[in-house]
Amino acid sequence: MNDTNKQPNYNIYFDRDNIKDALVCMNEYGYCVIRKMIGLKLVEELKYSIDEIMDPARDLPQASNRYHVQFAEESKPLWKLMNHAPYLNYLSQVHQTNNLCLHRSAAILRTAGESCGTWHTDWRGHIKEPRTPNDILNRYSLPSGNWFYLNGSHPDYSGIAVIEKSHIKDWKGPEGFEFNPNKTSFHPTGDFIENGYKKMDVPGCIEVIADPGDLICFAPLTWHTNMATEERRYSCGIGFRPKSIKIKAPWPLPITAQRMIERLPKHLKSYANGYTGIDVQWRANPRIALPKNGKNDTF
Repeated sequence: MNDTNKQPNYNIYFDRDNIKDALVCMNEYGYCVIRKMIGLKLVEELKYSIDEIMDPARDLPQASNRYHVQFAEESKPLWKLMNHAPYLNYLSQVHQTNNLCLHRSAAILRTAGESCGTWHTDWRGHIKEPRTPNDILNRYSLPSGNWFYLNGSHPDYSGIAVIEKSHIKDWKGPEGFEFNPNKTSFHPTGDFIENGYKKMDVPGCIEVIADPGDLICFAPLTWHTNMATEERRYSCGIGFRPKSIKIKAPWPLPITAQRMIERLPKHLKSYANGYTGIDVQWRANPRIALPKNGKNDTF
């Protein structure tokens, strides 16, 4: 890595017809960028879809954000990806099968003035007793990042940063930092920060540069965060899993998921077979009340 401008000294950019080498990069460094996966017309359609679904009144305050964690259940343009041969080729290669079902989807809308986010990993495979929906859904060896940063990504205006090689299973964290109790964020050694660290001065940090239409990919365990936002910023992603990975969700299929399945055209309905949806309010019944001493969590 070039420590001056937080850019890699190796190639992370690949054409959309060279998925093989892109995945080699992701396996080695934990991330990659696939150039021009979608065209600018679909980029604009997705941005408009985010506005209409998440901020129809266009009243999202400055320096704030909104998340949608079932975006595929409402966004018609997002499903155009499943009629797009380059994206289907990517999915078949990354999962080594075409027999896939919808796993998760999301969109994020941010406004100018929002600061850098907390460094985190989406991985929950280390949690032995799942307590939240993320603990249930994020414990499989599936790429965590299949994201379109629809404005592009650049440290001068917004986007995503990752920590190179943080996807290694026994990664100990960046030098000079230690993990929080549930290993979903970190803080400077000896200086506990309850909500995790929110600065770019982390060893191994890469401030990803990408264009609108590029697909930013990262591995299941890769640590990442959003860079400070200097504009109205749109991002979204849709993730699939092999149908051989069967999940029996402890929540009923949400009505929004049922409506999506009813609306899907016939040639896309197979992707809903096995889809769990997500109930963000679901919590496991408390089993153990452990002390809040910075060493354990409550299940």
